[in-house]
Amino acid sequence: MALSPEEIQALADAVSQWRLQENIMIPFDTFYLYYVLTTIHEDASIILPQRWSRGKMLYLFIRYGFVVFIALQLSSDYRNYFTISPMACKVLMVIYDAIRWLVLLACDASLGLCLSALLQVRRLYLIGLVFLCVAVPFASFIFAIGSDIQYPPEPISSLDEELGYPCYAPSTEDWGAVTMIYVGQDTRAYVNLATTLLLVIIGFVALVVRYKGQNGQLIRVITRDGGLYYIAILVLRFVTSIIYTPALVSLNTLNSNPAYMLFYMTNDVIRPVLAQRLMINMRKVDYMGSQPFASKLLFAPPQSGSDGDFDEELSRSLDASEDSYGLHRGTVTGTTSPVGEPANTTPDTWGTDTGISKA
Repeated sequence: MALSPEEIQALADAVSQWRLQENIMIPFDTFYLYYVLTTIHEDASIILPQRWSRGKMLYLFIRYGFVVFIALQLSSDYRNYFTISPMACKVLMVIYDAIRWLVLLACDASLGLCLSALLQVRRLYLIGLVFLCVAVPFASFIFAIGSDIQYPPEPISSLDEELGYPCYAPSTEDWGAVTMIYVGQDTRAYVNLATTLLLVIIGFVALVVRYKGQNGQLIRVITRDGGLYYIAILVLRFVTSIIYTPALVSLNTLNSNPAYMLFYMTNDVIRPVLAQRLMINMRKVDYMGSQPFASKLLFAPPQSGSDGDFDEELSRSLDASEDSYGLHRGTVTGTTSPVGEPANTTPDTWGTDTGISKA
């Protein structure tokens, strides 16, 4: 049956929107792969020599988990003319969606860990900060993966087949009608906004407490301790929580807006990059105040022990940090160690315990 001019125009608009989304997504994916390839020397010199630890596992999962996500998404959501069965498409969607969410959750966890390192809090508060960072995103992860599993596999349309798309792409309306994806969405959005606002306040307090008395060296100190990366991640998450607040913009309006797709990809790609830079920067930080706790928290191998052991070790490290802080004032960062000797920052010495470190 012949299509009416209105139907033809609707199809043309849909295809145009798909092309626009692809033209936005592919450059961001390319940028991330370029970033991984051009910074692989840091893996060899900084991360891989370390013993297996929280920070190393978190870093490697964020870095290469997102590469796997890009590969799976390219195989199912782009015009590649592959022939994939509906059930295989569903399995691919569940897997790559789970990897995407877990990578973003790992980024949120690194945010909480690094904030704990900057504040030099004890274990109980560390757990609370990490929970604050991941609680609402984890709930969204459960709803997203549950919806992927709930949605029944369906064959692709003849138009998708002609255009070369291997898998089905449900509409927003169909997705919401048969899955739990939008259950409690408004509540989750408002709670996410509230928790992110609280993290912004805590982050501001961290900067005031951690960098008090640094005078004109503030920016250099923040950069050295990874604070700029932390601020960037926090701002990105805060803007995201505002955008998803239902009272501001409806979901249908967001999905059809190219600016939203641009921000969506920025959030997906830049957050893993910033999280990696944050952990790398915290690992390379000069021995001054925050470094021992940061290194121990992220990169020391997990050890069995009670909270009392942890607190006692933290107390000893903070005492050492205070002593080293006084010796560092007025010196050039990275040129001398706390005792005036040339700073030793080789990877093989980073594996040793020099106080409390992060992760």
